[in-house]
Amino acid sequence: MKKLIACFLITFSSMTYAAELDISRTNLRANVPGSDNTAAYMSAINISKKDVRIIGLESNVAEFTELHTHTMKGDRMLMRQVDYVDIDAGEKVLFAPNSYHIMLINLKQRVKHGETAEITFFYDDETSQTVNFNIIDPRKVK
Repeated sequence: MKKLIACFLITFSSMTYAAELDISRTNLRANVPGSDNTAAYMSAINISKKDVRIIGLESNVAEFTELHTHTMKGDRMLMRQVDYVDIDAGEKVLFAPNSYHIMLINLKQRVKHGETAEITFFYDDETSQTVNFNIIDPRKVK
C-alpha cells in the first residue's frame, strides 16, 4: 500500500509542476495539399514561482516537432530551430508568426480545419504536459 501511495504522489507532483505552465490560445495551421509541414502557435504563461524551460516537443500528427524562432540576418528573416525556450516565473511568452513557434515536420496525415492535434511539451525537470491544439485554416476563419 505504501508503494502505491508513493507512486501516486510522485505522479501527482509531476503533473502539478507541469500544469503550472498555462498554455492557451492554441492553434495549429491546417496544411494545404502537397505540404508535409505546418506551424502551431499559442500563449504560454508561467503561473508558478519557478522558471520553466521547454526542452522538447512531440506530436501525434508529425514525425518531428520542433521549437523555432525567426531571426533577422541583414534584411532577411530566417527561421531557426532552438534547443529550448525559457519562460520566467510569472511571465508570458507568445508563440506567433515571426516569433517563437512550433514546427510540425513530416506530417503523418493531412491536418484539417476543425480537427485537433496533441502536442506534448517536455520540461527540463523531466516532467511533461500534453495540450490539445485546434486545427484552423486561416482562409476559413472570419
